[in-house]
Amino acid sequence: METKSIEQLEKDIWKNLSEFPTDLVEKCYRYRKIAISKLTDEQIRLLISQKIGIEYLIGIALEKLERNILTECDFYEGDLLIAVSSIPTEFWNENQTDFLTFKNLWNGTRN
Repeated sequence: METKSIEQLEKDIWKNLSEFPTDLVEKCYRYRKIAISKLTDEQIRLLISQKIGIEYLIGIALEKLERNILTECDFYEGDLLIAVSSIPTEFWNENQTDFLTFKNLWNGTRN
């Protein structure tokens, strides 16, 4: 799975790049085309924060947080943690194993 891009996994091809109005949307367009295993921490953070491909990225994000709960992307220490903590409740309700992993990580930061 990690050799494929979000675009390939979702089987959803977005319009041409020239049709996107903002730099943020352009970045999302480009990042969706990159093999998941090649995405940087910042690219993962941005996609998760935009609610794109969460089901494909959550495992990698949680692994990174297990290694370093304060993984720093482009902004500040812990910005990946903040992105993951903003994932909608509906996702967590459908993905209880990932939720428990995240909950344990989160609780570990508060001890």
